[in-house]
Amino acid sequence: MSSPTTEQDPRSSRSSGFSTLFKNRQFMSLWIAQIFSQFADRAVFVLFVAVLTANENATIAGRHFGVAQLTSLLYLAFTIPAVVLSPVAGVYVDRWSNKAVLCISNLARAAFVCLVSLPFVKQSPVAAFTLAFLISIGSQFFAPAESSSIPRLVKKEELYAANSLFFTTMMIALGFGFAIGEPIVSATGIGKAPYAVAMTFLIAALCVLQISDNKRSTATENVWWEELRFGIAYIANNQTVFRAILKITFLFSTIITLNIIAVALAQQVMNLEASKFGYIVAAAGVGMGLGNFLVGHYYSHISPSLLAYRGFSLLGLFMTMLGSLGFIQDYLFPAMGLEGVYFHGPLLFVPLLIAALIGASCAFVAVPTQSLLQGAVPEELRGKVFGAQNTAMSAASTIPVLLAGVSADNLPGGVSTTLLIIGIPTLVVGIINHQRTSAEIKR
Repeated sequence: MSSPTTEQDPRSSRSSGFSTLFKNRQFMSLWIAQIFSQFADRAVFVLFVAVLTANENATIAGRHFGVAQLTSLLYLAFTIPAVVLSPVAGVYVDRWSNKAVLCISNLARAAFVCLVSLPFVKQSPVAAFTLAFLISIGSQFFAPAESSSIPRLVKKEELYAANSLFFTTMMIALGFGFAIGEPIVSATGIGKAPYAVAMTFLIAALCVLQISDNKRSTATENVWWEELRFGIAYIANNQTVFRAILKITFLFSTIITLNIIAVALAQQVMNLEASKFGYIVAAAGVGMGLGNFLVGHYYSHISPSLLAYRGFSLLGLFMTMLGSLGFIQDYLFPAMGLEGVYFHGPLLFVPLLIAALIGASCAFVAVPTQSLLQGAVPEELRGKVFGAQNTAMSAASTIPVLLAGVSADNLPGGVSTTLLIIGIPTLVVGIINHQRTSAEIKR
């Protein structure tokens, strides 16, 4: 089965980078909608934390829960739909109008967020968790519909640049999105903050009205689990698609791991307060933004697989370098008569530079791999494939949540050992596959 990767007329010329995308009104509408939707998703989490922690006497089944426990339960309320419902959402994304799914999912999330202002929700953690669950369901429909729309709105040679923009805003939202929630709550108060957050979802809904719709299949529809089984079978039997999803999933898991151990890294290596871990996340985000620009503008002519393995090799190298800093300050500096010297003050630029290079390396994996995936999957299967991809990414994010913090706190060498455990195998596997792929291309 095959289909064109875009519904627009192909051109033989190489992509001119971002200039043509900025002139594409439909793509820009989808991109702006993603920006508002991504930041609203992060602000929603902060809003729910504020609501749950404002009522000190709230109980669940007669039992009082602390702030940390409530936050963990909130995380589960947002994560469970991502793991369980994404594949099913992907099936219906293929059946329905992508434009309608994008619009309705934003409107539904806006409506559910507005309900947070009700006094009953503020007094009942169960009601808050239920609303969080429903909002997350809306997000599971938005994500595959968005990914399915990108290859329809741009030409094939523009996919690198298009995905670089989307990954840049996604990483910025991941690193800085939570920071905008607190000012919103502080400025408007818990009572009015839900309406402010809902407004961002409403703006996203209005933006997606500007894009063209997909051509829905007129074939007889099977029951959803049969279509889901067909989609899974397609992924399992298509090595290109399967490997692309595997790469994206591993990369996302690595990014989540770095976010988790950034706190320990700030304390153990940079001798900073735990609250200053945002410096590391910000540096990685800047690096990824720069990497996305380079990939989208200069490297679209390189084989996606070759570029991705080059990215993995660099990612493993820089993670190994970052992990080595702890051992350098614990053993090498004292041997040189520099005992008590940390990567702090003037030396702070060293870990921050390496973090930025890690972010750039991630871009070399994410952009070509996602572009390859969008170009390889037929339009009638995109929802199922991207729904399965979202499930794999969400499930993979639970592994570092459980293991990374424990490893950084308990292993000899702490966070440095954890980074080496991840970085060295990534470096070795990246180099081996890069050499093998390069040889295959030459043949």
